[in-house]
Amino acid sequence: MAVTVFRMSQISMTMVEGRVVKWLKQEQEPIREGEGLVEIETDKIVVETTSPATGVVRRIMVPEGDYAPVGAPLCLIADRADDISAYVSGQSDAAGVAASATAAVAEPVAEPIPEKKIKASPLARKIAASQGVSLVGLTGTGPGGLIVRYDVEQAMARVPAPAATPAATPAAVSSPVVAPAPASADDVEIIPLQGVRKRIAEHLTLSKQNAADVTTVMDVNMTKVASLRKALSVSYTVFVVRAAAVALQEYPLLNASIVENSIHVKKQVHVNVAVATDTGLVTPVIRHTNHKNILTVAAEMDELARKAREGGLQPADFADGTFTVTNSGTFGSLLFTPIINYPQCAILGIGKVAKTPIVVDDAIVAAPVMYLCLTYDHRLVDGETAVKFLKSVKTYLEQPEQILK
Repeated sequence: MAVTVFRMSQISMTMVEGRVVKWLKQEQEPIREGEGLVEIETDKIVVETTSPATGVVRRIMVPEGDYAPVGAPLCLIADRADDISAYVSGQSDAAGVAASATAAVAEPVAEPIPEKKIKASPLARKIAASQGVSLVGLTGTGPGGLIVRYDVEQAMARVPAPAATPAATPAAVSSPVVAPAPASADDVEIIPLQGVRKRIAEHLTLSKQNAADVTTVMDVNMTKVASLRKALSVSYTVFVVRAAAVALQEYPLLNASIVENSIHVKKQVHVNVAVATDTGLVTPVIRHTNHKNILTVAAEMDELARKAREGGLQPADFADGTFTVTNSGTFGSLLFTPIINYPQCAILGIGKVAKTPIVVDDAIVAAPVMYLCLTYDHRLVDGETAVKFLKSVKTYLEQPEQILK
């Protein structure tokens, strides 16, 4: 049989690299097509990936715990008699990623781009800064030429360590510098930033680096929704998700993304809904949300939340999201500034529903009031459009009979 190069696939829309959590097969073990091969940690979840071919796992190229960019070779599958030396030695396409990175650094760049404008993942920038590696001249192997951790590490491997600097003489030191005493183990608990928590941190940093975000807040009288909930027994979040999905059809720029130098307006409305789990916040998607009624949205949200808390979500449960709704009001917050679920251009946050004095027909009454917090990318969405979208959501929540069908 031909040698099969098993590569890191792009399991989620925002994934640029993944971590090998566990190899389910070891070198020289036979494997069948469709049989579990490796557990991969994406920017959202840990997924078991199956083998694309039947044969023997001849060589594992990325050990457990290591990261690899999307498209990088992870292992070789072939018959025991097949010659894999070319793939292992780097003479074949299996080593193409590393070869392209090497060639890019070797060639001089006439007009280097400022590092701040170079496309690189947050993790790649962090490693490059800590190790003194310039991003200028590196060719990214991530999606769209994005520089990822792999590219920086390849550059580090090619740069010789700097010579040791002679220690300064006492006369050259103007004043003594006293280093702070290290904290004892009794004073600090050190928790490694890894796993899903690390991927969340990187994804949120990517959002803050790439979006000109601003947040607008609007209050909503939830009296009618509160009354309907007694009969329908669904959450406030369900009503907000449904109202936002309908409003997105009226203001489609909130359902868009900036890709390179163009705006991609999504024709379908697929709303991500944030769910808190023991390992962090995940955002599974309700597809075609604008075409589903309140009860259908509620049922799908309940099922996704159950799967999230039991660790049963699959990559398809995150695919194609166009807009996100997140509710911190369930934990008691009044309002907040949610971070955009990049590469989307907007996210709608929900505060708690609380009895609040408001004016109705010149009389002060107590009513259940909720704050809607819309964070949007100002590069794409103007303030006027954002406020009009919020007013539309507010109207549907204060007159919920319009969104019940």
